[in-house]
Amino acid sequence: MQWTTIVSTAVGIAGGAGATIAVEHVRWRRAMIDRVFQDRRDLYVDCFVTLRRAHEAMRGTVADGQPHDELAARVREAFRASGCDEARERMFLLGVSDEVEAAITASYHTLREVRQVLAEGHDLTSAEYSTARQAHGDATRAARVVLRRDLSAVRR
Repeated sequence: MQWTTIVSTAVGIAGGAGATIAVEHVRWRRAMIDRVFQDRRDLYVDCFVTLRRAHEAMRGTVADGQPHDELAARVREAFRASGCDEARERMFLLGVSDEVEAAITASYHTLREVRQVLAEGHDLTSAEYSTARQAHGDATRAARVVLRRDLSAVRR
């Protein structure tokens, strides 16, 4: 056996091993990107669903026709029980970008304004509620744009 055969075999083995390692690295990287994308998407959806449930729970409390002296406490309890604060904290603990954090915070704070309006006794047909609801809707739509852009950046 000649030494060139041994060298050629060694080079072939090294090349095959290198190619396998490169392919596995690309596969691992793609899996990690998919996992980050899925985790963020789930987190973002959870946060928006939680905000929506809080809004619906507060609306339901007002629609139930609670006595005025109990209304504020029940509206605040509906908001608290929805888990908005926890959903928001989970997002911040993940280490989202400042832009995502600002967008979610804006939506959250406008929902708190809706809570305040309803707790003050304004009904669902009032101008005060309509104004607060519109502001919350605008902030939430703006947040969706930011979060979609963030998710798109993960996939690049």
